[in-house]
Amino acid sequence: MKTIIHEIGVIDKQGVKHPVNFKAGLNVVTGKSSTGKSALIEIFDYCFGSSENTIPKGVITTSAAIYYVALAVNEQDMVIARDPDFSAKGFFRRVETFNPEEINRDYFNASYFRPLDEFKKHLRDFFLDIDDVDESLAARSNRRFNQKAPTPSVRSFSSFILQHQNLVANKHALFYRFDEKEKRDQAIDHTKIFLGLVDQKFFHLSQEKERLSAEERRLVRQKETNKHTAESYKQKVGPVLSQLYALMGFEDQPISIDSVLSHPQDAKDQLDDIIIAERINHSSDAITQRYDQLKLARNQKTAELRQLQRQASSIKKHIQEEERFVDNVKQFSSPKHVHISASVCPFCHTEKDSLRQSAGKLQQAITKVSGNLAQARPMKAKFESSLIDIQRSIEVVGKELTELNLQITDIEKTEEKLAEQKSLYESIVIQKAKLFALFDTLNMADDMELEREIKAVRKELKGITDTLKEYDVQRGLKQASDKVNEYMAEIGSHFEFEPSYKPINLHFSFETFDLYHLTSQGEKIYLRSMGSGANWLYCHVTLFLAMHKYFAELGDKCAIPSVLFLDQPTQVYFPNFNRDDSASFEEQKNQEAEQRTEKERPVDEDIKAVENLFSQLSNYCNGLTAKNGFSPQIIVTDHADNLTLANGVEFETLVNGNRWRTRGLIEPLPLASNP
Repeated sequence: MKTIIHEIGVIDKQGVKHPVNFKAGLNVVTGKSSTGKSALIEIFDYCFGSSENTIPKGVITTSAAIYYVALAVNEQDMVIARDPDFSAKGFFRRVETFNPEEINRDYFNASYFRPLDEFKKHLRDFFLDIDDVDESLAARSNRRFNQKAPTPSVRSFSSFILQHQNLVANKHALFYRFDEKEKRDQAIDHTKIFLGLVDQKFFHLSQEKERLSAEERRLVRQKETNKHTAESYKQKVGPVLSQLYALMGFEDQPISIDSVLSHPQDAKDQLDDIIIAERINHSSDAITQRYDQLKLARNQKTAELRQLQRQASSIKKHIQEEERFVDNVKQFSSPKHVHISASVCPFCHTEKDSLRQSAGKLQQAITKVSGNLAQARPMKAKFESSLIDIQRSIEVVGKELTELNLQITDIEKTEEKLAEQKSLYESIVIQKAKLFALFDTLNMADDMELEREIKAVRKELKGITDTLKEYDVQRGLKQASDKVNEYMAEIGSHFEFEPSYKPINLHFSFETFDLYHLTSQGEKIYLRSMGSGANWLYCHVTLFLAMHKYFAELGDKCAIPSVLFLDQPTQVYFPNFNRDDSASFEEQKNQEAEQRTEKERPVDEDIKAVENLFSQLSNYCNGLTAKNGFSPQIIVTDHADNLTLANGVEFETLVNGNRWRTRGLIEPLPLASNP
């Protein structure tokens, strides 16, 4: 997102304003130690919604009444601020055009302060239009109080735009706030949103896909349940219906069992017309044939039951044998020693030890056998599992056999009644009443309606799935990583990496946020394994410049602000400059040269490396401005000064008056702080 910082400043407790002005492109704030250079990045971070005030303690924190940042997001000017005495609130004020003359103590009216969470959400809306990032409503329901997943925050942006003094050349960390796993995971997860790969519609579609998938599974289960239910009903109704048809003497079924189950109420009406005395076929042997079939089926089931019972008995014996075997093995112990005397011939007194050798071999055999027995794999669990399966089968077959017996008994009772001069039709009416009673218990769903619902859900689900495929997040992240890697190859080639890492071949992934150098042999060397502070610095700078080049290329699709802070990147060349109290950089540079030994690298060589660093930053900004019409705004706070850039740009134009050798951020000092 095209963003530019106009001004970062402090209003002290006397109402005096202490501003630092910036322009587009590369900006340099240079000065000696303890002047407030590093405070600028902390002030920006605090005003950008940090819940923690990390501004270095000293003159600034003692003096400050208000910290503020004036910036423009897509040419919309605004002022954000924090009052350190009311840290739970943030100040937000939109303006038509930022006018630095308007900034004073009264400008920060209490009516523009709002609770910090509300402040961050309001600020986020200028970068992102998103409210719900849950892809799964089921996952949301498992959270406490059914809370939504954390939405992207402006705080996540800071990982992409802030390189603090202790981070810019760190070999263990690349990104600000990534030391906290929750913040790291959120920033990585939200990257697809920041890069414009997904929008609010994507998450709503993902939720709807999950809902429809669950609905499809429910309908399919219902259909399967209906199928099982139909089988169960068929087992209950089928024999009664067959018995009724046999009693009537029907050779064929007037109404099939499937038709009866599909429309039981219609079947009742039809059977009322069919099951009448006039339609009884007294000469039919249908009931006899059914009786014979039932007895044959009973004999088969009886044989099947007996076989299962024999199998169960055999398995039980095997289990008992194994239990006995295990008990015996536990009690068995092989002899540890064999005491056998040598045999002596009574005539020649010759001693023979063949018996001792045989005994030794016997002991070895016993030990081997006992060891094998002890290591034998137990089979009891397998036998018990088989027994359970057999017992379940016995239960099923037993129920089927009982049902066959009932049907056979029913026919025999009917025959007995006929022998007692009872009416056949009376038995038929009883059977019909039994059948109709079963009809009243049927609760069959309409499978055709279910099938229509399943087809409708699947059609809608396919449409959503096809739409989600168009987002293709994984492919988008891969392409983004490839672009950044391409830019790193070009940018990194201009920095002074050690010879062993040339040509530099850095690779970064937006899915894992890992960075490594890939050697010509295919070895991945991660940042933590690369030696030299200069290598770490250039890895950081190369990666962040490449990312911001890609962000600028995306334009408004990218939500990440086009701002990059580099706090004291040259410290790897001048580590002693943290005690820089000289009146000029030249004086401090001379002191450094005097302190270095002959074995150390000459200061002039380090100056050349520093000048190259700033030259490349300047070239970077100028190149992107020419290509895109704007460049990420880079703000560098450092000790380096009066550098000669290779591209002819005057270093003074980058400093733009922000030189703090005789003053600091707080200038003039408040009266209470003056000595």
